[in-house]
Amino acid sequence: MVKEELYINGECVELLESLNPNLTFNIADIANPDQRKADFSKTITLPASKKINKIFEHIFDVNIHLQTFNPNLRTDVIYLVNGEVQLDGYLQIKSVNNKNGLISYSCVIIGRIGNFFTALQEQELTDLDLSSLNHTYTKANQVATWNLPLTTDYCYPMINYDINYGGLAFSEIWNVEDFNPAVKVKKYLDEIFSSIGYSYTSTFLTSDYFNTLIVPFSSKEFKLTESTINNRVFSAYNSKVAQTTTAFTTTTSGTVTGITSSAYITNQIVPQTESYDAGGVYNNFMGTYTVNGTGRYNISAMLKLQGLFTAPSASPTAGSNYFPICAFHGYVSLNRYTSAGVFINTLDSQNFVISPGPDAVAPGATVTTTNTPVNTSDPATTQNNYFTGSLRYPGNIEIDGYSNSSPPNKYFISANNVRLNNGEIIKLELLFSCRSTDAYAQYIQFFQSNVFWRDSANNTYDAATNSFKLKITDSYFNNEVVNSGYSEDDNIDMNSAIPAKVKQKDFVKSIIKMFNLYIQPDPADEKNLLIEPRDDFYNNEVTDWSTKLDKSQAVESKPMGALNYKDYLYTYKKDNDYYNDLYYNTWDEVYGQSDFSINNDFLKTQHKTELIFSPTPSVGQLWYDRVIPTIIKYDDKDGIQRTEANIRILQWGGLKDTDQNWLHSDSSGSTFKTNYPYAGMYNDPYNPSEDLGFNLTNEIYWANAFNNVITFNNTNLYNKFYKKFIEEITDPNSKIVNAYFYLTPSDIANLSFKKQYYFEGQYFRLNKVENYNPSNPLTKCEFLKIKEATVFSRSTVASHGGINLQLDGQRVPTFGNGNGTATNGNSTGNQSVNAIGTNNYISGTVQGATVRGSNNTIQSGATNISIQGDGNTISSGVRNIQLINSNNQTVTQSNVVYVNDEIQGTGSFETMTADFTPSENVRTYLVDTQGGSIDAVFEATYETANGLPHVGKIWTFKKLHSTNQVVIDASQINATIDGNSTETLTSNGDSVTMMWDGQQFNII
Repeated sequence: MVKEELYINGECVELLESLNPNLTFNIADIANPDQRKADFSKTITLPASKKINKIFEHIFDVNIHLQTFNPNLRTDVIYLVNGEVQLDGYLQIKSVNNKNGLISYSCVIIGRIGNFFTALQEQELTDLDLSSLNHTYTKANQVATWNLPLTTDYCYPMINYDINYGGLAFSEIWNVEDFNPAVKVKKYLDEIFSSIGYSYTSTFLTSDYFNTLIVPFSSKEFKLTESTINNRVFSAYNSKVAQTTTAFTTTTSGTVTGITSSAYITNQIVPQTESYDAGGVYNNFMGTYTVNGTGRYNISAMLKLQGLFTAPSASPTAGSNYFPICAFHGYVSLNRYTSAGVFINTLDSQNFVISPGPDAVAPGATVTTTNTPVNTSDPATTQNNYFTGSLRYPGNIEIDGYSNSSPPNKYFISANNVRLNNGEIIKLELLFSCRSTDAYAQYIQFFQSNVFWRDSANNTYDAATNSFKLKITDSYFNNEVVNSGYSEDDNIDMNSAIPAKVKQKDFVKSIIKMFNLYIQPDPADEKNLLIEPRDDFYNNEVTDWSTKLDKSQAVESKPMGALNYKDYLYTYKKDNDYYNDLYYNTWDEVYGQSDFSINNDFLKTQHKTELIFSPTPSVGQLWYDRVIPTIIKYDDKDGIQRTEANIRILQWGGLKDTDQNWLHSDSSGSTFKTNYPYAGMYNDPYNPSEDLGFNLTNEIYWANAFNNVITFNNTNLYNKFYKKFIEEITDPNSKIVNAYFYLTPSDIANLSFKKQYYFEGQYFRLNKVENYNPSNPLTKCEFLKIKEATVFSRSTVASHGGINLQLDGQRVPTFGNGNGTATNGNSTGNQSVNAIGTNNYISGTVQGATVRGSNNTIQSGATNISIQGDGNTISSGVRNIQLINSNNQTVTQSNVVYVNDEIQGTGSFETMTADFTPSENVRTYLVDTQGGSIDAVFEATYETANGLPHVGKIWTFKKLHSTNQVVIDASQINATIDGNSTETLTSNGDSVTMMWDGQQFNII
């Protein structure tokens, strides 16, 4: 008799009838070898009972509000038969059925593996928390990650995102901001498993090899996260004045009193009310903003000021009223200090003048400047109390005019896109004084004396203590982050390095596909998964099922060749960055893909195994031996740019030696490096032992420069993780065997796909148990009878980049020039050059060249070259050359311009001491006749069809000595000079300028 038990959330529930389950267990779908299904899944119907209804909180009652049970969350379930566990997984209610008052629950039970992916739901990698990896963005911290094996869960590989270095290796500088962090694949897996309460046991996933795998940064911009920005910004208002001297009294209304001194008084302004300060960067007691992350910021502040001027209480000597001859003047400033309070500099300041105006004031009365003045262009208006200006020289204020603010008594200061360092302090400070003044048309002159009032007879008076007050009636002080990207010394939030829009389950599935991983639940731990590559998954333990075989039923055997697919394709996902596009457009396939066909005349379709990752071609240059993964966008208009890229995966190779030094630079200086932090699809660019491609590529974008011969190997993903499996399941001698067995609950409880099963005198691998029912134990099982394939063996071959070289039956990559193109006979060395025409040659080391013409040559190391013409040669190493409508010129010096074949600037004139033929490259000849007469003879040797000069060419000849003569002769080209065959210069300083019109020379 079969005894069934069901536990839901740890409670044993009574079963009013048998579940009568038909259970299916499997490890892999041979027809779809990249698929990994749940170890089991089963739909069952549970009749309602008191306990089940209680666990499900009477969900069938539409009037019930659920308290703790949530049908959207997994519910633990264990199903036992005769005390043996048959199902251990999770239950989900799919529907509740009510038929004539009889309640039943339709449920699905999912095995632990399937539930692992179900539990991940639609979570993305960006839902993980990598804040434990946060660190400061410094050169030292980058260098600290350059270890092999990695001692951190992140590293800083040398990857080209937007850099096009020119010239020679010694000019190559990599700043801190040129490096972006990469995170170990294992770290992502660990965080994914941990986030849903799972773990794994795997020799492979903890191996040295797997620990070299990294996910490099692949976004267009490496910027601060929203949470980081939120913790850096603040906004405060409602200022008071922090008292800094005993000469003043301070009130919470923001009034400063007691001003009678001629000296400037500095007061720190303290906006008391914070409208936002999530990161606690602003101290509203001290009025200080403390920078909590190096970077660029905008800081702004405003003070709305009002002046109060109280006349002396005693009557004046003359007349009955006083007249003010004083004003406030000063600065509102944003000042920057070190963390220790040492002044660094003023970020911005605004000078102000607040005047009481010229009107009479009764003894003891107070003039209060209006708090809501109106802008006016009438300088005689008594509301002209507020001015802006600048300090002309000590004692004078240059008047810019009536304040431009609205209202005019608002004084604004700001610092935009300013770089601030972590820990620095920013204060809003008020520097001011009230002084005697005279007003002039262009400026207000302040006197260093205590004379503030006069009477009608111009007698002057001092002011009483506390008779002047400067009041702050409104204010704000705030900042914002300029999110232009992380800067040196920033605190890196590593969550900003996580690739966006990548689902966690897709990430895990791609790792499974990539390495052909098999997964089985750990019998000893329901939340632990056993994971190994297929060839390592199986063991040699044997279970004998000979006595369980139902010999009354046929043992069905069919060739594994009877699969579903003829063609198999293993590939990365295509991306659209420059090098992926270049490779795809050249070869019509994805970089690193592998495809093959099996020998079967009856199959036609293709099976495609595609990863979510895209490949990352590496690139070398002709002037150094470094090989660098490159993720860039390029077009003729904008050149090299950063680009948004799909998620990538690379191998970390540690530090590789380089014979051409490079500079690792930060704000403190640069360090020469003789090795570089390498990562790539190969674990070494010149002698790799591991390849993350599924196959060798048709070409690579670096060469065996500097005597580094490339030794390719065949240890790629397909050979290492799929070849044996595919060869076995497609071998005509391998078979799928189906037979029926009498299985007990104990057999199911101890079921393992890792071991071998023996029956009919042979050994088999179990692949599927189909529709097992403990009440009817006769069960169909699927086995694999494999003809063991040859174990993959690593092979290598050295290459110099030629065609037709083979390795393990595969073509070895040629050395492509991914930096340039070869079209219409043009050979262009890299993306910084552009050629329109035919048969132009531009060396690969040329940086910044544009050619419009044909048959031009630019030799190595030339920089910033522009050619419009044909047949020109630019010598190696020259810089800043421009040829406009010029042909057949040879340029050997830098900073030269040719227009219409005529040199401009340096080289445009020459001094001659012997006979010569005038050149079109020279405009002016200085002819020194001290040693004898000199002939300048035109000959038909110019670069035109008839050998004559270009129409419009102008020459100037000047005689430099009083003796002898200069004869300019046009007879050899059958031409004249203003009607004469020659022109003669006889006196010192004689000169002639003439232009060729196509027939003759005209003196101009």
